[in-house]
Amino acid sequence: MSKSWFVCAVLVGCAAGCGTAAPAGEVTAATSSPIENGTPDTTHTFAVGVVQLNVQTASICTGALLAPNLVATARHCVEQIGSGAQVDCKTSTFGAVAAANQVFVTTDAVIGMANHSFTHVATIVVPSGADQTKVCGNDIALLILASNVTLPQYVVPVIAPPMTDHTAYSTSVVAIGYGVDTPTDTQGMSAGTRRIKESIPLTCIPNDKTFVDCFSDPQASQDMTSGEFVSGKDSTCEGDSGSNAFDQKNFSNGKWVSFGVLSRGGISADGMTCTDPIYTRFDAWGPLLVSTAKQAASMGGYALPAWAGAGASLSDGIACGADDECTSKNCVVIGQSSSDFVCASPCVANACAANFECVGGFCFSGAQNASQNPTPGPRGCALSASDSPPRAPSYTSATGLVVAALAIARRKRRTHKQLSGSGQLDA
Repeated sequence: MSKSWFVCAVLVGCAAGCGTAAPAGEVTAATSSPIENGTPDTTHTFAVGVVQLNVQTASICTGALLAPNLVATARHCVEQIGSGAQVDCKTSTFGAVAAANQVFVTTDAVIGMANHSFTHVATIVVPSGADQTKVCGNDIALLILASNVTLPQYVVPVIAPPMTDHTAYSTSVVAIGYGVDTPTDTQGMSAGTRRIKESIPLTCIPNDKTFVDCFSDPQASQDMTSGEFVSGKDSTCEGDSGSNAFDQKNFSNGKWVSFGVLSRGGISADGMTCTDPIYTRFDAWGPLLVSTAKQAASMGGYALPAWAGAGASLSDGIACGADDECTSKNCVVIGQSSSDFVCASPCVANACAANFECVGGFCFSGAQNASQNPTPGPRGCALSASDSPPRAPSYTSATGLVVAALAIARRKRRTHKQLSGSGQLDA
């Protein structure tokens, strides 16, 4: 059974004259339900709508407030994808970043109703390395707002320990987003209402033996990278791009802890169900998150969040640039390239944490191939690409992936609405 991967933004019309100022007038789209089979959500205002305004249309995505003026969302929500309709991990790349004054954020439960409120975006931060232009694995953007949004509590991104630590996190997630409620809504008429769905099982985390290994089939590398993960079907749809996957255990205890941002997803063969969403992992982008949080806190005039504080350090398996970034104080090269560095604890035999194995004297996630001969990295010397996500290591795994869970054909998940000559949205 084949499925299609889509990039999960949805375009709807907006009032003319929005330009570079805050949106003037209402976004006049009729709106109802996003998250597939979810329920309306007026409570969780840390899940925000992200709106990019263009001449004839507005694109709706979702994001999450990590701090008073810091929002995490998908990169394709604020940057063009230059690969046409299909999304292929080997060829699809990003293009130009949108102007910050074209992007706005709202905590409103419904985008487009009267008395809506928008907050300007001041700065857009995306991965900037020469090897970080491809969509897969690099689909993350951090938005620094022009003013602070005051909430009782903000979202904590999972950096350390990583999401593979199941003593700290569960294997199910909560999805909250502003997307359409069905893939049959190709015009995006149901987009713009925040909805929630809980207890969505995680399907696949690379190098995590709790699940069937994502990369046991070479075909899988066409559909995802080691810096991503997959959750269950019948959850997110178009317009939910950038929405976060919140750890269910913490969520049930009133704590907003997120594994990452939604990049893309599939559609069932009959076209009736949104399936197998793929997320960009936060724990693959620890240095970028921390450095941007510091910039945002300086601009917003508030104390640095605890997760990004001076005492924060990276756990094993996370990309690093220097020894002092790691809890283990070991930033170790794992591949043939001198840029393939991750944090790793020293080990003897198999004395490693769950889902890690002792290879060449260090603990690595997954079945690391010992022939890679891992060696310590440059102590105290940051790499130029220190915000790079970990690349997929070359390992051999005994477990297998059910390839049907990944898409063979992939295309953008995007619908359009146009404005009429009067500047109103055509029905």
